[in-house]
Amino acid sequence: MKPVLVALLSLLLLLAVLVVLGTALFIGFGALLARWLPLSLFQAAGLAIGTTIAFAAIIHVLSTIMRAQQTYELDDDFDDEEDDPDPALPESGDSFSKPDFSKVARNDYCPCGSGKKFKNCCGNLPVR
Repeated sequence: MKPVLVALLSLLLLLAVLVVLGTALFIGFGALLARWLPLSLFQAAGLAIGTTIAFAAIIHVLSTIMRAQQTYELDDDFDDEEDDPDPALPESGDSFSKPDFSKVARNDYCPCGSGKKFKNCCGNLPVR
């Protein structure tokens, strides 16, 4: 058999077992309730199922409220590390300084590093 088919069949078998066990569990609770209360087995099993669903809903609502009120604190581990400079960045600010445009002709490539000619790049900008 194909692995997908085997997985599907095993999932269906597991679901069937859970349904049978759940039914037996609720009928058992219903039988206990029927002994203590003046109810039929059907009424007592329905009461057991209803209270279980209500209990699960209350737990879900409470957990949702608790999750909404939970505050998250940032972990400050990054502050403990030394501030080593990034080796990819230059140590001095020379490479990030403003290029010298005074020695550039109109048809030379722009010193800003764009790869365009000066007249089409920074040559059209107003001089500051």
